[in-house]
Amino acid sequence: MPYRDKEKIMKKQNNRREFLKHTLSSAVSLSPLMALLGSLDKLEASNISGDYKAIVCILLEGGADSFNMIAPIQNDAYEKYKEVRKNIALKQDSLLKITNEYGFRDNMLAMQNLFKRNKLAVVANVGTLIEPITPKEVLNNSKPVPFELFAHNTQRNQWFMADSTGNSKSGWAGRAIDYFYTQGEKASTYGNINVSDVNTIMFYGGRKEAIHFNEANISSDTMKNYGFGPESGGSDLGEVYQSIYESKKDSKHKMMAEFAKKRVAELNLPYELEGLFDNVKDFNGFDTGVHEVGKPLGMQLELVAQILSVKDNFPDNPKRQIFFVNHHGWDTHDSDNEHQVEYLSKSLGAFQNALEELGIENNVTTFTISDFGRSLSPNSAGTDHGWGSHAFVMGGAVMGGKIYGTMPKIEIDSPDAWYDRLVPTISVESYLATLMKWFGASSEDLNNIFPNLKNFPIKDVGYMG
Repeated sequence: MPYRDKEKIMKKQNNRREFLKHTLSSAVSLSPLMALLGSLDKLEASNISGDYKAIVCILLEGGADSFNMIAPIQNDAYEKYKEVRKNIALKQDSLLKITNEYGFRDNMLAMQNLFKRNKLAVVANVGTLIEPITPKEVLNNSKPVPFELFAHNTQRNQWFMADSTGNSKSGWAGRAIDYFYTQGEKASTYGNINVSDVNTIMFYGGRKEAIHFNEANISSDTMKNYGFGPESGGSDLGEVYQSIYESKKDSKHKMMAEFAKKRVAELNLPYELEGLFDNVKDFNGFDTGVHEVGKPLGMQLELVAQILSVKDNFPDNPKRQIFFVNHHGWDTHDSDNEHQVEYLSKSLGAFQNALEELGIENNVTTFTISDFGRSLSPNSAGTDHGWGSHAFVMGGAVMGGKIYGTMPKIEIDSPDAWYDRLVPTISVESYLATLMKWFGASSEDLNNIFPNLKNFPIKDVGYMG
């Protein structure tokens, strides 16, 4: 059925005007000013006990075609897969076996090795949901679906907010760090770290802004890395700015006072972190890729490894940290994602090797998210925007070597699809809450971090030990 006909099925959804109303109401907290101010009414965090833990979120930006990363290997299932995937179907005899029923693409050797070593898990058919829904219910419009399905920014932001209702005004990582650190606790300053070349609302709305590192270095113009520009740093003009902000910290105007306090804290940050990268470790095996758009994935993951090598140099010894990594180039309308898949596999292998070299492989969990999946059928050379997709979780604490959830049928007229778009069976909230439970979040914390989690029977997908 043509795409325009599918859109007619969705006419009872929130229309564009409704969507804008939702996003604009949320966007108040996402403006530079409000993001800097943060929320003033956060609850106190639960106690953090035990060892250091970090999670590393890798965005496969553009919508990854995970159905050309994992395919059925048994004859009947493979023939149905080949029939719907047509010219982009992977060759059956090339697949790297991971279970009796499924195999990875032939250029995913590093990920196959991790899967065999029980360091990598697959989470099947994850996606944005308001509540559990079946393809029939989508077709009949008998239950609500996320607004602006198939739209890159909207669906990506729903992943970042972990909420498809349009009610959240902050990112899930910003909320999470607030629940793991009490208000005023200095270590929370270093809880969220962005090493990519883009900003993400995943971190917005918390008491503290995310730190943005471009490289494993603190220099005289480090303020560039925090988004303020060199004029706000150590120059004479920077000192003037700081004096102005200092004078406003006790202003009777509450917003001005809070803004000034936040700004002064950011201006002081390079001084607090001056020795952070003393004795930073260098790693081998990270590749810069060959056709990369933006900052290469390997460079970003190497930087995360370098930061982790000096994690004990952070002031106040933070026990929980969330990293964001962005892998560009997955919007494959007119091509297969062969290159992206191979580069992801090699980069994950190198990163896990680095963590093992540091002896913290059980303390760091890496996971993927994406805007959405792709259509089951090709448009000719590539695929179009979809909905549900498979995700990957890697680390020593992962119950790897397994596929979690129910693998959908990849075939023509699949009972698991709305036309040729898979309807997710695991929600974003359930997927992420599993990580936060491993982080140490209580049931109450999980419901606060993920306000729509209550709508889903699955609170823990089970992939974490």
